[in-house]
Amino acid sequence: MRLARPGSVQSAVRASYAAVGGLESASIDLGIGVSTLSYGTERSEHRPGGIGVNYLDSLGRIEPEAAVPIAEHFAMLAGGVFQPVDLRGVTGADVHRLTREFSDVLMKHAEAHSSQSENPNDYTAKEACAQLGEVDELIAAAVSFRAVLRAKTGAKI
Repeated sequence: MRLARPGSVQSAVRASYAAVGGLESASIDLGIGVSTLSYGTERSEHRPGGIGVNYLDSLGRIEPEAAVPIAEHFAMLAGGVFQPVDLRGVTGADVHRLTREFSDVLMKHAEAHSSQSENPNDYTAKEACAQLGEVDELIAAAVSFRAVLRAKTGAKI
């Protein structure tokens, strides 16, 4: 497979193929040749359509994990983050999970700004890392809760 600059869409394409077991597995899943799929990762003036986004869409539909690196890449370009939504076991009553996760964020915040902290006026690197984990859990809970509520309206998630 061709070399790709980290952070480039070609790198995201490579990660997407890796998510399904590599270029050969992706080509089998898509029903196209390895060389055709590899060719799709090259930047070329001869192919203004680019890197086979249609192949990526098909691959993501076959194996949703393959869509994750692409979603992460474009979310990062848009100044955001991609947060997968796992709705297994989630109900409309999960506001309790949401408040529990928020409580965890508040607890880490209080610890980071207490007299026990190395820097009570701000987060230390270690405290920031721990808080990021709590914030990620809060975001996941909020997005899951939103998805369940949205589904109840009859709209697509």
